[in-house]
Amino acid sequence: MENPFKYGGVVRGPYFANRRSEIKELKREMVNLNHVFLVSPRRFGKTCLLLNLIETLKHDAMACTYIDLNAFPDIRSFASALASLTTTALETNKDKLLKIFSGFQKLRPKVTVEPDGTISAGLELAVDEKDSLSALLEGMRHAEKLAGKKKKKLVVIIDEFSDLEKYNGQSIEKALRSEIQKQIHIGYIFSGSEESVMLSMIRDHKRAFYKLGRIMDLGPIERNAYANFILGWLKKGGFTINDDDLQRVFEIGNDVPYNIQRLCNVMWDYTRETKAINTALIEKLPVIIAQQDSPHYEMLWRSASQPQKMLLIALSKDQKAKPFSKEFQLKHGIGPSSSIKASFDSLVKKGILFKTLQGSYQFVDRFMPYWIDYIMKTIRDTA
Repeated sequence: MENPFKYGGVVRGPYFANRRSEIKELKREMVNLNHVFLVSPRRFGKTCLLLNLIETLKHDAMACTYIDLNAFPDIRSFASALASLTTTALETNKDKLLKIFSGFQKLRPKVTVEPDGTISAGLELAVDEKDSLSALLEGMRHAEKLAGKKKKKLVVIIDEFSDLEKYNGQSIEKALRSEIQKQIHIGYIFSGSEESVMLSMIRDHKRAFYKLGRIMDLGPIERNAYANFILGWLKKGGFTINDDDLQRVFEIGNDVPYNIQRLCNVMWDYTRETKAINTALIEKLPVIIAQQDSPHYEMLWRSASQPQKMLLIALSKDQKAKPFSKEFQLKHGIGPSSSIKASFDSLVKKGILFKTLQGSYQFVDRFMPYWIDYIMKTIRDTA
């Protein structure tokens, strides 16, 4: 039996950990063609949730379009993708598609022949770069018109929506809101992992998206539901684990779905022969993962200055401490607060730490502190 605990990519079907209540809630919102801002930290399974939601919505004959803004560096490419994907979601006949595409004013058809001989049709900008925004709005208006003509509900999901700011500031927000609030056949989910940026976009009364829709926070999977998911797979594989050890897995992983899946994946592989999971192994799991990812951590470590390394060592030992407190600084021999703040800002830019909404700093990768502890012990042992 293959290892059922998948991580690091899109997980579907029986391997997708329990998010039934969230899918049910989002489905209800989309059936009513509402606007939802889905906000979550990274590694909480947001993209997996959205792609599994699409399968559910398509089963109920709703048209769906998924767009990841990370894939589009400018409005030009975003406009072409949005118009193309919304149109193909509503119309599957290739002849009709080409006819529809030829009717755009600011976008033109683009036909591609795949290696296997199949022909796919898309759109590309037919005007100057400065007219990209008007092309985007043309595509949105066309999607609304086509959905009405087809008498179908269309759901547009824009992932990593916080990246919208990379285009041309808040002018695109105003233009998008103006168009979206006129539409009656399209529901939207705007999702993002940059929590502070997302919340600023939708809570600031001076911003265009203020009160355009509801905010839905995606938190950890409810432990009992997640435990049943894990236990179900372990039982199928013939494994045994006691409740305390399973709860410890959640504690080590900080209830972050990616972390839990990774821990369970390693746990499955390391007990494949014995089928017996014990406390000693549970405690070894994060260290095993840290060693597996050592090349990545070494690269990050080399990018840090000596003061930043000292701060990371201190934070790995004392992750819940207040780093700007005198107690923390005296205990770990670091400071003053001004230099610590500069180090934190740099470590956030490097992607090693992130700042929570509460103002504390945490490791982006839960297992990096275990790697730091491991190398510090190695240094002490060889000294």
